[in-house]
Amino acid sequence: MNISVIGLGKLGLCTAVCFASKGHRVIGVDSNQYVLDELGSERCPIDETGLEQLLQKSWKNLTVTDSVEEAVSDSDITLIIVPTPSQSDGKFTNKYVEAVLQEIAPVLKNKDTFHVTDVVSTVMPGSSDLYFKPLLEKMSGKICGSDFGLVYNPEFIALGSVIRDFLNPDMVLIGASDERSGDLVKELYLSICDNSPHVAVMSLTNAEIAKLSLNCFVTMKISFANELASICEKIPGADIDAITNALGADTRIGSKYLKAGMGFGGTCFPRDNLAFQAFADGAGAKARLGSAVVGINNAVVDRLFQIICENTNAGEKIALFGLSYKPGTHIVEESQSVMLAERLLEVNYLVSVHDPKALQGAKDVLGDRVSYHDDPYVCAKDASAVVLLTNWAMYEQLDWKYVGELIKDGAILLDSWRMLKGTQLENLRVIGLGIGA
Repeated sequence: MNISVIGLGKLGLCTAVCFASKGHRVIGVDSNQYVLDELGSERCPIDETGLEQLLQKSWKNLTVTDSVEEAVSDSDITLIIVPTPSQSDGKFTNKYVEAVLQEIAPVLKNKDTFHVTDVVSTVMPGSSDLYFKPLLEKMSGKICGSDFGLVYNPEFIALGSVIRDFLNPDMVLIGASDERSGDLVKELYLSICDNSPHVAVMSLTNAEIAKLSLNCFVTMKISFANELASICEKIPGADIDAITNALGADTRIGSKYLKAGMGFGGTCFPRDNLAFQAFADGAGAKARLGSAVVGINNAVVDRLFQIICENTNAGEKIALFGLSYKPGTHIVEESQSVMLAERLLEVNYLVSVHDPKALQGAKDVLGDRVSYHDDPYVCAKDASAVVLLTNWAMYEQLDWKYVGELIKDGAILLDSWRMLKGTQLENLRVIGLGIGA
């Protein structure tokens, strides 16, 4: 098919490249001249696992432009993948999506062929029927469902594994204004998936609700595991991993995301929870579980902070290993590691940090109040506590005996993910979250 993708950020570019790599002709649109110049010179402008390699297979099918008119005119389906930032009330703003729709509508007016506009960006429930569809109909003078199609088709991907997730989805979610549009988008996605995903085609509104509620359910599992871990810490002999492994073996529950450790962060989960609560409030209902999930998530930093304060003294050095909100990415947005650093600084601890990818991002937030290290051993030297936060695989491979020689006598290792469970270390007392003393 001929596809246009408007918005070449991390998700948009990966989406465009995945389609191009499977033989579809793709026109990418962006207003960022740096991105256009890099792609025009066949260079990868974004750091994402596997993207650069996949681009090498895709150049012949991928062109880029800053013209929405050109892209929509020369394609059959247009995917809109632009930001929908959260507002002060927790709801997402549609201003960037609507700005794109205002450029698409005049092109639809002049097209003789059926064209599908596919909104991929996460939006508030009701957006498509209440705002997007009337805007397109009014500005194009055409009827949605007969002259053109409107689809809401959000992705379920994670930074660091966008391409793998995109090509191997558990489910493809499609909200469609009409059967023809839903079938076209279904055909498009099934043509590029490396697996055989479930395809859920439904109304626009149901798809909008499904997107938010799925992410909220996932975070509920994370918070359940973390709340259970906080209880296990009070019970001698309790082991959160033994318990969650058993729970996850039950198909009614499943093991994915049922892992106690740090709370959820990043660009999607926190804001989706708040948006779902705002959506429920606006409908005259209450998302009571959502509020509890957020509260439990926030309490993880409190537990870490309390354990550090109980085992060390203000003014001592605390070494934090891992700053990104999850391994595989440099993103520190809503990172609980950064939140913990802030808490420690407030009570005058000396904070030393290491991360293989996220030092610059953390520096943009924490400034010169902490010391930054490319070498984890230098980071740990003379520390009264080493705190394993982001579960980067490299931390399991460190010489922890040597770390024990570098830190102060009687120091603790606070292991958020129990990466070193069972390891006996001299001069280093290991405290695992979710493990009863």
